Amino acid sequence: MTENIDRADLEGPKIDRRTTMKLLGASGIAATAGCLGGDGGGGDDGGSGDDGGSGDDGSGSSDDDGGSSGSTGGRVSAGWLTDEIEFLDPHMVDLGIQIEIHSNLFNGLLKLDEDVQIVGDAAADWSLPDESTYVFELEEGITFHNGDTLDAEAVKWSLERLADMDTSPHTGKVSNVDSIEADGLELTINLTEPYAPFVSFMLRGPGRAGTIVHESAADDPDEYARMPIGSGPFELTDRTAGESLTLDAYDDYWETDEDGNQLPYLDGIDIELIPEPSTMWSALQGGEVDYANILTGEFAQQAEGAGNITIQTASSGEWTGIAPLCTNPADHEEMVRWISGLGEDPTDMWNGEDIPTSDPRVREAISLAIDREEIVERAWFGYAAPAHTLYNPAIGWLYDALGGDEPDPGLYSDPERAEELLDEAGYTGDPRIEASILALPEDERELTVVQDQLSDVGIEVELDIQQQSSYWDNTYRYEQLLTAYGGAADVDPWMSDFKQLGYPNEETTEGAWQRSLYFNEEYSELLNEANATPDLEERAEVYQDVNAKFVEDVPFIPTVFPLNPKALGSGLSGVGTQAGLSNFHTASME
Repeated sequence: MTENIDRADLEGPKIDRRTTMKLLGASGIAATAGCLGGDGGGGDDGGSGDDGGSGDDGSGSSDDDGGSSGSTGGRVSAGWLTDEIEFLDPHMVDLGIQIEIHSNLFNGLLKLDEDVQIVGDAAADWSLPDESTYVFELEEGITFHNGDTLDAEAVKWSLERLADMDTSPHTGKVSNVDSIEADGLELTINLTEPYAPFVSFMLRGPGRAGTIVHESAADDPDEYARMPIGSGPFELTDRTAGESLTLDAYDDYWETDEDGNQLPYLDGIDIELIPEPSTMWSALQGGEVDYANILTGEFAQQAEGAGNITIQTASSGEWTGIAPLCTNPADHEEMVRWISGLGEDPTDMWNGEDIPTSDPRVREAISLAIDREEIVERAWFGYAAPAHTLYNPAIGWLYDALGGDEPDPGLYSDPERAEELLDEAGYTGDPRIEASILALPEDERELTVVQDQLSDVGIEVELDIQQQSSYWDNTYRYEQLLTAYGGAADVDPWMSDFKQLGYPNEETTEGAWQRSLYFNEEYSELLNEANATPDLEERAEVYQDVNAKFVEDVPFIPTVFPLNPKALGSGLSGVGTQAGLSNFHTASME
């Protein structure tokens, strides 16, 4: 088991905050209260971390925001900062904007409450007869939105479907499941070996593997991804591609609040897709939307003084950065074709052409040219922290082990050294290097700062800003030297690295999200060694080597760890933002 966590500590109906912190730390999920939601000022730590405080007691009452009974009825108009929500199948989603929506449509076996404790969701209670066996007792009366019963057999089907999927980014989270048994409302999961963080994989939203998918997903996967059937407080009743989604309250939803009132309070949520940050701010100011799932720092700063808008800072361990192209995609056709999933041969545009970023000295020079503290102030208006390594403060145990705010080794600003490295690499012209950066609209402010900083060392970059619908396909065409992208730490630091920077392996899905085309077997071996090391202190030592190799090769250039503000308009309250989500289970409108 994970160090200092006994079997009894992992049993339900609630895992206390101290143990939850250890579990989420061991598995890498954002676990600090200041990062999991808050009051606009960073949040309280929720107390001493004992097993007191509020939390789910297995009675079926909700703790998604910790509030008491709210007013009922009404609809919320919510803005989502994107131009498209491509799919909502929980086994396939890999973007926060998707996860925030499906958290309202589905139940998981478990969830995080507002005090950052692991509590039951569809599971009323759970126990561990031995260190490799989890027995979950499900709540009675849960139904899917089509009326089908959610019982142990339904959960078994969902988990086995995930385990058998070749293309899911989350299959690895159930790779150590040996067998699953279903008997009425009792679900037994047998692991191949003890692994305490497994319980965190069973969370709704942050864990994703534990989110319960209806069996109709097998009949028409594409239609299910578009209009999924879940068991959550809201059901998806309509959507217009690139414009909107309509979520209506599910009349037969099973949860109640602490006073016995049926949830949800709202009649529904009307989600409008708004790709431009300035448009989102205007809509919020004008009352066209009651909620913004992301309000960029510039506008959050203005909202703080507006009086009629509440800002909740929320992060699930998010990061931003730049992926440099490390090799010619045409030299690795089979791997790149699998990674891209586009059904086409990789571009041959780099054949016979110089790829400056294939030289680690150039990648390091780009990193050295970047002043992350300046980015925090100029681009994020203080709603972020500088990223000197890949691992963010949300992964507390690892962040601290690497040196905290000043990791050693780490990626720091040194423009003079950047120019020296460019000289060594043979880039001495004027400009030294010309490149384009593929990016999303929300990246533009940050990249404008980066553009200035790179220009100071002789690297001239052009910003290629694209909407989500075209950005993701073009990301995997590898026609740019640099690609800006961000994400959130998964429930295990290995899981994120494994997908982002691991050596591609179709059988294990390692390297499935490679934007850099960094193919380094030594790095992958270190990652897998870390995953196979259960003791937390020993695991941190392996990650010291992982981090050293990362800093040496710079296959990705992290810039900041955002604290993305969420905005609630006048009259809206009770939105749960644990782990960067937007849970409307107990939200209400005055």
